[in-house]
Amino acid sequence: MRIGKWQIFLVLTGMYIIAYFFRVSAAVIADDLANDLGLSPRQLGNVSAALFYAFALTQLPLGPVLDRYGPRRVVFALGLVAAAGALLFARADGYAGALAGRALIGAGTACVLMGSLKAYTVWFSPRQFATLSGLQVALGNTGNLLATAPLAWLAATFGWRDTFAAFALFTALAAFLVLAVVRDAPSGTAGAERVAPGRGWRQIATMPSFWRLSLLAFFWYGSYMAVQGLWGGPYLMSVLGYDRAGAARLLLLTAVGFIVGCPLNGRLSDRVLASRKKVLLVGQGGLLLGIGMFFGPLERCPAALLPLFFFLFGVCVSTGPVIYAQVKELFPPNLAATAMTAVNFFVVMGAALVQQSMGAVVDAATLDGAVGTAQAFHRAFAIPAAGLALAWVGYLFCRDTRPPEGFSGSE
Repeated sequence: MRIGKWQIFLVLTGMYIIAYFFRVSAAVIADDLANDLGLSPRQLGNVSAALFYAFALTQLPLGPVLDRYGPRRVVFALGLVAAAGALLFARADGYAGALAGRALIGAGTACVLMGSLKAYTVWFSPRQFATLSGLQVALGNTGNLLATAPLAWLAATFGWRDTFAAFALFTALAAFLVLAVVRDAPSGTAGAERVAPGRGWRQIATMPSFWRLSLLAFFWYGSYMAVQGLWGGPYLMSVLGYDRAGAARLLLLTAVGFIVGCPLNGRLSDRVLASRKKVLLVGQGGLLLGIGMFFGPLERCPAALLPLFFFLFGVCVSTGPVIYAQVKELFPPNLAATAMTAVNFFVVMGAALVQQSMGAVVDAATLDGAVGTAQAFHRAFAIPAAGLALAWVGYLFCRDTRPPEGFSGSE
């Protein structure tokens, strides 16, 4: 059977849907986890963050491994690890089991997006890269949609445990589909020259623009996951008075905004503006304004405008994947996966540390009784807001890149 590049794209995107579902699923079932497993707000933050810590640590060896062995075998093997983690999470009887299950899920899903982007560097034109990666992230974020209102319904109907056990099975089946369909490069294509891992890391670490991009990546995704991954649901329910279904519907609109915006912003940076920096400056500036709304303005906002706010919040977040295109273009092709996984380390560490630190702030503020619930959340959301403001200013000094014209893969 002749394997086409769009078949590879669809299979990897299917795997990414499942990976993204796991990543953001804790927000909607947060109350179930807390009640069923007896978790405090701090422990709940730790359980959610465990996926991201494991995901981040896996990035360190992942780039050189992908550059050397290709995405097919790596995505397959780690997909089975994710399936095992989902099953362990579904059967957890306390804090330790939930923590271990989420960690295995994080390690197992760590390579899906990076493995996909590695494949696209040889299967598609460079002037399609940001558009294509944005399209995959957009389509993959149907997993985000699954983790909002549909997950709320599944958890209420079948229980969160059976729901996650079913997703463990889907994950294993998707991993075998990757093994059957995905190919590392078109037939007859010469591979890029391999670079020793130590030399590659040194080349990346000595470029100042890499660190500016990494700081922006850290707080871009940390800010997004602060809302969509965990604390958006509790904020909407505890402060604004929504029930679980109502909060899930608003968070679903953030996912819709993200899905709509990703391919559009990819095309803006690939073709219309031919600039990564212009798209990121405007979009991340909008995200900063959106996070600022959680300091209190959302509580005074008319309810009819909240759906529009959460949709536009998602659109601003959707500029973030352009970071992968920019960091790829800062380095030669044989360092593509290493460079992208290096910045992805900061992406997922941002999600882990921001969510966990916010949990500690909410926990401390509500336990000592010094402030009300709303004020506790205001203090917590100051963490991503301050960090993103600092990162945005630093990014002003980052070197811009443009998509290259040449292509050595298969059209």
